[in-house]
Amino acid sequence: MKSKIEIVEFEEYEKVYFYTLKYYGEVTEVDKFFDQFPDGCEFDEEINILIKAIEQIGERGAFMRYFRYEGKQNDNVYAIPIESISLRLYVIRLSENIVILGNGGRKTTPTYNEDPFLNSCVKLLQEIDGYIRKRLNSGSLSIINKQIFGNTTFYLTSNENA
Repeated sequence: MKSKIEIVEFEEYEKVYFYTLKYYGEVTEVDKFFDQFPDGCEFDEEINILIKAIEQIGERGAFMRYFRYEGKQNDNVYAIPIESISLRLYVIRLSENIVILGNGGRKTTPTYNEDPFLNSCVKLLQEIDGYIRKRLNSGSLSIINKQIFGNTTFYLTSNENA
C-alpha cells in the first residue's frame, strides 16, 4: 500500500525556514515527536534544550556544528540537539537555510538502528532525502533562499511510521 506524505511549512525564523513531513490525514511528524513528551513529563528539561537548539539554528543558520550526524555518508539526515541528552529529533538538513524536521524519541540503545522506532524515523528521512535529491536534479523541485518550490508530495511503498 502506498502512503502519501508531503513536506509542509512548520516555522520561519530569520535565517532558517523549518519544514516538516505530514502523512495524509495525520498530524505532522514533528507534532508526533512533541506529543510523546507532554508538559510536566520527566523530559521537560530535555525538551527545553531541544527547543532552544531549534531557535538557535533558526536565528543563526543551520550550520553543521548544530547537528549530530546520524544517517549514512551520502544523505542529509542528522539529529538535534548535539548536547548529551536522551532525546533525538531527526532532521533533513538541506542547506544553511532549510531544515526538515522529522520525528524521533528517547534514545535508549547505543545506536538508533537498534531501536525499531528510531530506526524507522531515520529510514523515512533517508527515503525522503533521496526523493528530494532526485527532484532537485530533475528540476521538479527547487530551492530559492529559504524556501522549497515544486512537487513536495511523495508516495511511499511502505509506511512504517503510521
